[in-house]
Amino acid sequence: MSREIILTAAVNGGSPKGHEINANLPVSPAEIAQAIGEAAELGAAIAHFHVRDPETGLPSNDPALYREVVERVRNDGIDILLNITCSMDGMVHLDGNGAIAAETNWKPAKGRVAHVLDLKPAIATMDCGTFAVGDAIHVARATDLTQHAQLLREAGIKPEVECFDFGHLETALRMMKDGAFAGPPFFQICLGTAYGGAPATHEALQAMQSRIPPEAVWAAFAAGRDNLWVMEAAIAGGGHIRAGLEDTLLNENGAPVTNADLLREAANLVERSGDKLASPRRAAELLQVSYS
Repeated sequence: MSREIILTAAVNGGSPKGHEINANLPVSPAEIAQAIGEAAELGAAIAHFHVRDPETGLPSNDPALYREVVERVRNDGIDILLNITCSMDGMVHLDGNGAIAAETNWKPAKGRVAHVLDLKPAIATMDCGTFAVGDAIHVARATDLTQHAQLLREAGIKPEVECFDFGHLETALRMMKDGAFAGPPFFQICLGTAYGGAPATHEALQAMQSRIPPEAVWAAFAAGRDNLWVMEAAIAGGGHIRAGLEDTLLNENGAPVTNADLLREAANLVERSGDKLASPRRAAELLQVSYS
């Protein structure tokens, strides 16, 4: 029996070197909005995005840049659900003596979600745990996560809980049991990333998938070309998928790809499975979020 598969377009991401590796990565608000419009035309129901400094290409968390992207998308009438990152401003850097270094940009939950509370997208991310990013540490304490969930719940924004390893998933399940969310969150299984955590293996995907409650909607992705088989496995296992330059910058030959390349691949996988892509309206119904 065929299903409707939600395709999330992760159009740019927050990798510091992403724009150097692939010049196709959208950087300016105009480029990001254009990429979101293209994603909608290619069948994506959700657009997940970060913002970047238009001058340097580096990741940013400037509320004005988020606002410009959202206003461009809304003014152009692009039919897609927006999913805005809340993963920035969570990094702690230590110097050689273990003291907090100047590069640290850690903020409490209210600071990390301020831009989404202002812009009110349908969905916003929540990284469900602390993890290492090279020598830095992305910090998400229990109190941070509880406050993060509460702020999104009060604003009527669906949390996409990003789980980079089994412990993150268990944290999200415990929060769900404790009533931190208005209903089941949107679970995102994140495999084989540069942030440590679970590898991109069938065993890791199966183990994490098996813990997700049957009433919850879930998706999975992997970094790089592993995302192809992960998308196939997610579709076969009752989940949903994500594709885009945030996760895959180069093809199997090491050449730069485009968001359109990756989204067409994803759409072709769905078609070959006998399923079909969910519209934004249908995705909103499945996720129990507002569609307008």
